[in-house]
Amino acid sequence: MKKRTYSEISQKITKDKAVVITVQELIEKIEDGENVSFDDVDVITTATKALMSGIAGIFSFRLTPPKKIRKFIKISLNGIAAFPGPCPNEFLGIVDLILYGTNHSTTIKSYSGGMLFRDLVEGKIIKVFAEGENGETLERELTLDEMQFARMMGTRQAIKNYFAMVNPSQEPVETIFSVFPLAGNKTQLTFSGCGAMNPFQNDPNADVLGVGTRILVNGSEGYIFGPGTRNDKLKPNMQTIADFKGMKPEYMGAFETSYGLENICSIAVPIPILNENIFKQILKSDSEVPLVILNVVGRNKMGQISYGDVWDNNFYVSFNPDICKKCKNCEIIGKCPTNAFVINNGRITSIDRTRCFNCGTCVYFCPENAFECDLKTIKFEGEEIPIVLRQSDRYNAIKLAIELKNLILKGKFELKEPTGPLNFYPKVF
Repeated sequence: MKKRTYSEISQKITKDKAVVITVQELIEKIEDGENVSFDDVDVITTATKALMSGIAGIFSFRLTPPKKIRKFIKISLNGIAAFPGPCPNEFLGIVDLILYGTNHSTTIKSYSGGMLFRDLVEGKIIKVFAEGENGETLERELTLDEMQFARMMGTRQAIKNYFAMVNPSQEPVETIFSVFPLAGNKTQLTFSGCGAMNPFQNDPNADVLGVGTRILVNGSEGYIFGPGTRNDKLKPNMQTIADFKGMKPEYMGAFETSYGLENICSIAVPIPILNENIFKQILKSDSEVPLVILNVVGRNKMGQISYGDVWDNNFYVSFNPDICKKCKNCEIIGKCPTNAFVINNGRITSIDRTRCFNCGTCVYFCPENAFECDLKTIKFEGEEIPIVLRQSDRYNAIKLAIELKNLILKGKFELKEPTGPLNFYPKVF
């Protein structure tokens, strides 16, 4: 069996002789009939951009000069409650805290930790309210640059492909898997997952990925530091850590569902092709990646299709402002789950591409078809069911995979051999 080492790949990169391609480029080569062998690829770059609930911010910054307040017991950022500690930083005037991405603000409507994280990366000023143990209170404004420590931790990320959801009941269901209540009688379908682009889809047994693997989190260099919660062989996932400073806002934020705000996060992972077994794992098209259909209530399996049924170079949502001018009263203003519409004089004039998730909500619900993308329909139990929402952004996942590829080729991202394995937990759920 042919093999190569991390050192050999690194030397090829240094000499500008390495072949680094994205998974999407590999898929297109194979679809074009090109014969790709082990000798033709040194590294592939994988990526996913999706809704990821399990993220938190870990911060440390000064609030007062030393000796003013013994310790802080309550703190909020833009009205979002955080958890001070665990270090009390007694009499130092410094606070350590953890803030969940899913926490909501009590002072700003429809605002969550995921939005706060993006605001910080964009350099916006945030308002901090803190309370000391003896009732002292203070308020101040702060930016990311003023924080001594600011990192994002992911507890369960880049899950190996997710699910499609339908609602077989009679009544609509409010759910995190739908922007609007998911219609009953199996008349609508939503799905999550970037298919063949997913990191674990290309390394399902974690033969390459491990503790200490260097990755990109929202465009910032980070690391896998262990297996994620509920990590097993059927649904492998990772825990990650990365500095907020260096992240790019277009890869993060929040997404409004019919059951509340969810976080957006993006992960890119290099897969060095160390042997022929690893190479064989990456030779998958979307049609070879299963997509299980679940009942949105209870999550019991109802059927199975493939990611080839939902992804087919249909990654980008386009917009025609001239068509949008036809409507006297726009029906979808305020309905974009990422607030990506640019509105002037009561009309949508363009899309903020740094916020657009290419989810397809506008495509499905716009009565004049000002937005264009083939969302697909799937055949299920003899019926044609339209896809009304994509909760993964394949277009920007590809973009992030390209960024990682270019960083590697320029010698600005060093491949790091893991220090330990990602052990799978017994299946208990």
